[in-house]
Amino acid sequence: MAEKHFKSGFAVLAGLPNAGKSTLLNKLAGGLLSPVTSKPQTTRQNILAISEEDNYQVVFVDTPGFLQPRYKLQQTMVNAVDRAVGEEADLVVFMLDASAPYDLNAGLVEKLKKVFCPIFLVINKTDLVPDDSRLKELEDSARKDLPVSRAFCISAAQGKGVDELKQAVIEAMPVSPAYFPPGQWTDRWERFYAAEFIREQIFLLYKKEIPYSTYVEVEKFTEDLGDKNYIRAIIHVERESQKPIIIGKGGAAIAQLRKSAQKRIEEFLGRKYRLELTVTVTPDWRNNTQMLERFGYIVK
Repeated sequence: MAEKHFKSGFAVLAGLPNAGKSTLLNKLAGGLLSPVTSKPQTTRQNILAISEEDNYQVVFVDTPGFLQPRYKLQQTMVNAVDRAVGEEADLVVFMLDASAPYDLNAGLVEKLKKVFCPIFLVINKTDLVPDDSRLKELEDSARKDLPVSRAFCISAAQGKGVDELKQAVIEAMPVSPAYFPPGQWTDRWERFYAAEFIREQIFLLYKKEIPYSTYVEVEKFTEDLGDKNYIRAIIHVERESQKPIIIGKGGAAIAQLRKSAQKRIEEFLGRKYRLELTVTVTPDWRNNTQMLERFGYIVK
């Protein structure tokens, strides 16, 4: 991988919540590395997916959706975006939801005005917008605000335009040795993904504030033990009233959660697991600096 013309670098996906960054990351990576739901703020930390061939290694970075923080957890999410676009990026992929007003991106646009690397504009969810003039209007608005190198109209969910975008990203990478060993496809441990996929299923199965008030902590993770592979995870909620909602009547809700999360984990890791879930109340953990740091978030 030390070839003279080998290309390697970081391509950071940046956009508002629900712009489709995680869906695009999974398409670019060729796997389900990043949790995906229809609810905003599913992604809370930067997730790396490594794509490589003989002549390149691209590290795609899925960032949390940019927002105006209302509590400390959300501030850590904004911090993660800042680090990715300001310190790590060789290329920023600025993603717009074709069906959403452009003006909602004003805060993120201000941050992107300060980056020194090239910016690709990606207008996603084109399958929801039949009028091409709308796409042209979004592109013109973005080009007025930012030095956009190239623009792409895609549907990440349908895979439309993703291959063309990926090839352009590869071409835009600098000539550089690989950052990661051959064959590595992410920088995270398996237990991180186990927790993420449990949380993904919480987002899919529960409503209102419940998903946003939960954190999943993997307490025990044993593997390579044949049919005794085992995960024990704690679901932290903020209030006593939320605990019975997670559990459900007669334990029905948490049983469904355990079943769906176990299936998701097994599909990802490629082996059977026995998953055990418990629920505990950790008051106001989203505003508790000590708890956020314990859970692995970087708090400024």
